[in-house]
Amino acid sequence: MLTALIVLIAPAHTLLTSATPADLLDPSPSVRFILPWALMLLGVGVRLWGSGNLRKNQEITASGVYILVRHPLYVGSLALFLAYFLTVGEPWLGCLLFAFLVGLVYYPTMLSEEEYLTFKFPKQFAGYDPPPRLLPDPRRLGEALRTDRFETRSAYRNLGFRSAWFLLGLPLFLRALSWLESVVA
Repeated sequence: MLTALIVLIAPAHTLLTSATPADLLDPSPSVRFILPWALMLLGVGVRLWGSGNLRKNQEITASGVYILVRHPLYVGSLALFLAYFLTVGEPWLGCLLFAFLVGLVYYPTMLSEEEYLTFKFPKQFAGYDPPPRLLPDPRRLGEALRTDRFETRSAYRNLGFRSAWFLLGLPLFLRALSWLESVVA
């Protein structure tokens, strides 16, 4: 519920203040076009890679992208959220809302998940050397590639492919928001 509230603040602010949403369907060399697309592609890629390596409720996954970062699905989702927040209206408000989302929703969820995994897999957790929670360690990329166990079936089962809809959904949402803003104005 808190996530929905934080996500809805951005377009509400845009409609109330006449802030201008970015146009991700009209290519331009601006940061407001390139950065969101880079974040979206990164987010979808990381979520897909993570979901393809995840063996949910079977083990503490420690292969592929899970060598680089402890919570790749959250990292991918956060990259998508950051793209959203930076494009819907005022980037400063987007950064603030993103910080709230990380601090109030995602970080506590990560801690809770780690506690659950410690309880569910105590023997495996005892020997587990966890990577960083949110910021990937690029020095471990070679190891991540060597240990990769990506399976399309796992990516599908863990909803990794679903995130690709964001690549179409956000640009269309921004166009609709711009249209709505022009109607309201």
